[in-house]
Amino acid sequence: MTVDFSLIMVILNFVLLMIVLNSLLYKPLKMFLSDRQNQIKTDLEEAQKSIEKAQILARQREDELKEAMEEARKLKESIKLEAEKQADVLIETAKIQEKEILKQAEIRLEQEVKQAIKNIESEISQMVSDLSAQFIQTKIDKEADKLIIDKMISERSTK
Repeated sequence: MTVDFSLIMVILNFVLLMIVLNSLLYKPLKMFLSDRQNQIKTDLEEAQKSIEKAQILARQREDELKEAMEEARKLKESIKLEAEKQADVLIETAKIQEKEILKQAEIRLEQEVKQAIKNIESEISQMVSDLSAQFIQTKIDKEADKLIIDKMISERSTK
């Protein structure tokens, strides 16, 4: 078996080429890819952390929004209750004023009725007095009585 010198040279050249390529290309490429893989892994972890923070913030905002809505609802209810209380107070005040006005109107009406009764009584007494004086002065007869009464009524009507 003869080994050819050129075969040994080819094998030596191949081994030498492998060593050179390994040190110049493979190791830096492997290191670059490893660094790139680590960077991608780090970026993915940071992105996951950012997503988790965003989700936490979104939940917090939702909770704050729910609290704000609840506070708004409570405020609306309290304002509504306050308005109803004020309306009740106004209604009660109006009822009291109504009763007061009705009492005053009744008092005035009673006074006016009393005054009208007094006026009518005084007019009737004056008419009776005048009629009595007329009867005494004139002869009593039906036609004369009727004329005197009509005359008195017309005089009182014009007053």
